[in-house]
This record gives sequence, C-alpha cells and structure tokens, in this order.
Amino acid sequence: MINIREATKADLNALQEIGCETYQEHFSAIWSPAGMQGFLNQDFSLSALGKSLESPASHLWLIASDDNDRVVGFSKVNWSVPAPLTGEVGVELQKIYFLKSQAGRGYGKQLLRFICNRAIAQGARLLWLDVLKTNSNARRFYEGFGFQEIGETPFKTDRAEIGMVVMACKLS
Repeated sequence: MINIREATKADLNALQEIGCETYQEHFSAIWSPAGMQGFLNQDFSLSALGKSLESPASHLWLIASDDNDRVVGFSKVNWSVPAPLTGEVGVELQKIYFLKSQAGRGYGKQLLRFICNRAIAQGARLLWLDVLKTNSNARRFYEGFGFQEIGETPFKTDRAEIGMVVMACKLS
C-alpha cells in the first residue's frame, strides 16, 4: 500500500530527487550521458518544478510514499489538454514513475486508480498519455486499465528516434 498526496512547494527537492532517479533508472539507455543531463536539467530543475507547482489549475503533481514515508514514485497530470491526433480535450498523464526497486508491488495500479478517480471528480471524460513505442511493458500495463492505442507521434533523443504511442481511456 502506498500513501498518495498532492505535492507542494515544500516537496521541490523530493520531486527533483525522485524525478531524476526514476527517469535515469528507466531511460538512461535512450540518451547519451550529456543528453540525459540536459533533459534532467530542463525537466526536473527546481525552477521548472516550482513553476509547475504554482499552477494547480493546470497541473497536479502527486507523490507516492511507502509505509515508512519514503518517496517511491510520483506523477504529473495536466488538466484540459487536447490529445494528439484527435484533438479531444482530456486529462494528460504526463509522468508516472516509480523506483525500479518498487516494481511488482501494485503501486502503479494504485496511483493510476487515484488519478482516474481525481480526473472523474474534475468532470473529465478522457485520460490520455504517450508512452515510448519500445516500452511494451508499460503499454500492456495501460491496456489493462482500458487504455487503447490511438496512434503514434514522433519522439527522439540525442541518441535515437524512437516514437511515442498515444493511448487514451474513456472515463465514466
């Protein structure tokens, strides 16, 4: 069981730490070391995280902690964003990452259920995301929640062109 709560400005350092650690664990193979550092400096800088946390009407950051209050994962949700390819406005699940050491404990399911419930409470009818085309495990995970592939969009790092699969789930 995890504890899920909204992140605040007081969580800036914890968000930066868990963001950098989980992103590197999961995606270091698709970036050069310099490219990875550049991405982390842009996406998980204290200033970028701080600006995002100041916009709760646009973004929701969630922190997941274990029973010992250790941060083990996080997510970022963007409200009222048009889905690529269809343009249908919905809730974008931009980030949902857990430490690799926490895999297989059901934490991802708990956090995704929490996000779905929050989106429904906000009146959203669609939850969408994009996932690396090569990440078949994540795609299967989302399919288990009722997400369907709606197409592909380009994505490249400084090392490779990979592509993203856009997936969406109708909420009710």
